[in-house]
Amino acid sequence: MIQHTAGGPKTSARWQAAVMRATGELMQNPEYAQPTSQDLRIAYAKALFSIYGDTVTDLELTEMLLVLWRIEMDSLSPVQHSQT
Repeated sequence: MIQHTAGGPKTSARWQAAVMRATGELMQNPEYAQPTSQDLRIAYAKALFSIYGDTVTDLELTEMLLVLWRIEMDSLSPVQHSQT
């Protein structure tokens, strides 16, 4: 799910596809489709569960979700370059 690159860890295409599938499935639910109900962490949990199912504990699933979430959020943050 994670690729190690020269620029740091990045999520893989496999992971991104799993999140897209999970989001698409969730959007079929009218309750989740409301803008005020959308939370990408739910799609992350659904994607992880679709990959690992019952082979991991809830704690492991949560830890994986948090790691992947941090990697995605870091990739969206602008890189701060020092001026010298």
